[in-house]
Amino acid sequence: MTTVPNDSRTNQIDPLRELFYAHYRFQYLAAACEFGLFELLGREPGLTREEIASRLEIQNQPARILLLGATSAGLLRKDGDKYYNTAVSEPLAGKLDDVPAAFVPWEQHVNYRPMAWFYESIKEYTNVGLQKAIPGDSPTLYGRLAQDPKLEKTFHNMMGSVSRLVAEELMQHLDLSGYTHLLDIGGGTAINATHLARRWPHLQVTIVDLPTVAEAANEKIATLDLSDRVRAIGLDAFNDEFPKGCDAVLFGHFLEIWSIERNKELLAKAARAVEPGAGIFVVTPGADDDGTGPDLAAALSAYFLTVASGEGMVYTCAEYEEWFGEAGFDPTGRLYVGGLGDVVITGVRR
Repeated sequence: MTTVPNDSRTNQIDPLRELFYAHYRFQYLAAACEFGLFELLGREPGLTREEIASRLEIQNQPARILLLGATSAGLLRKDGDKYYNTAVSEPLAGKLDDVPAAFVPWEQHVNYRPMAWFYESIKEYTNVGLQKAIPGDSPTLYGRLAQDPKLEKTFHNMMGSVSRLVAEELMQHLDLSGYTHLLDIGGGTAINATHLARRWPHLQVTIVDLPTVAEAANEKIATLDLSDRVRAIGLDAFNDEFPKGCDAVLFGHFLEIWSIERNKELLAKAARAVEPGAGIFVVTPGADDDGTGPDLAAALSAYFLTVASGEGMVYTCAEYEEWFGEAGFDPTGRLYVGGLGDVVITGVRR
């Protein structure tokens, strides 16, 4: 006997079902990427289940389950007994170190298990997920990555792919023609610095980061023949004063990691390091000023709280502009860059 579903109840359940099943769908995605399924079908579209199982060296029954989930999630299309990538999965068939493919192992191996402690992290206002799921003694994810080379590579592949996209946009749209020396706080392995130095041949760039990161940055800078204009120095951004002599300051994907109090301290420190007229540029994921989204801001905020630092989140542009004013900078505008929802909040030292 066939029963007709209650339309009212179904309409209520369907939006929740999307949430209930989200973790299953991601595991299908992650497993398919790990096996190289999308790469395989990119090279050989139209394989059957038996052929896919043979190529991936798995048995027929688990292959059937994997293909069922991937097809149900819209990652594959089945035509007769043959499987094909869809528009959703096609970008995952290319270079795995680039966006968007680099996001999948990062979410799977860095975030997925720690996020099970999201509730506890909110309740205790600390990154309980990191403490429970990722070995190490450091209070932040970044300190623990050095103890796990595979995890560190996964993280830097993701960050590098994002940074390259943003750096290319900054190089095209950020006007540094009126500045001579940029101070890049938390500049990592010099992706922003080297892109901007190539775009503006008159520009000197000093990167500030942890000593081990600065060492790696200087090695990379040397390979690009930019050591005469770009250098990295090692210091603790929270305990050391920033070097003086620059006329512009860049915080690229750095301030969202930390609490409001820390960010105000960092901006005040930047203000002490420069003279009136100096520029300031904060590159950060964008959040709506009314605090309602977007999804990326919500996801990254959960990550910063539960995994990364236990205190940060994606702040609104309005908040940064308020902090600018308190530190001695006048806000001058917002510049939206990249395809991932980043924004540059700009200002000038009073």
